[in-house]
Amino acid sequence: MRNQFLKWMGRMNVGDLVTDEVWDSFLPHSFQSLSPYQWTPISVVETTWDFLQNETVTSVVDLGSGVGKFCIHLSYLSQDQFSIIGLEDRSELFQISEDLKPKWNAHGVIFRNTNFLENFPRGASHYYAFNPLYETMKGNHSIDSKKDKSAMLFLRNVQQFKNQLYQCKMGTKLITYHGFGGSVLPGFRVLVKKELPLGEWMVWERI
Repeated sequence: MRNQFLKWMGRMNVGDLVTDEVWDSFLPHSFQSLSPYQWTPISVVETTWDFLQNETVTSVVDLGSGVGKFCIHLSYLSQDQFSIIGLEDRSELFQISEDLKPKWNAHGVIFRNTNFLENFPRGASHYYAFNPLYETMKGNHSIDSKKDKSAMLFLRNVQQFKNQLYQCKMGTKLITYHGFGGSVLPGFRVLVKKELPLGEWMVWERI
């Protein structure tokens, strides 16, 4: 599949109108249909960028970056003002992310094919999560059936995620869209909460 869907692409330039329809059109068809449920909407990336412009940002890490939509579009908006890293444990999605980078001139974005629960990246100023543990739940619109799914596994992963976040230094911020898997995050306070048309967007701060 690699490069089959990229051969006809042109490069996007800063200032070009970008919508979800435009962005998703560069994905394989099966991944386009998942977009409303799995990939961060452009409007949510723009909301995140509006917030980050008033922040001191050293790096943003997307925990469960999928096809790279959040990272690549944030890079497009910010023009690489800070480091952007995406962590994705599915090799197919990781490869799509890598192949999309040249199309968006997002050469500064770093994608890593790794599980963020097992290899949590320390030291970022900001983290982003779009309900990253959903794939361990028995829900609709899953990416595939390759991962084990059970309520027990989901709860165990949520606790592990909380433990990882608790070890972040004071002042670290977590930005969530549709939550992180739970409603209570020990050691963090809620700074911002917005009900966007497509879901809840929040900013948490380590205290």
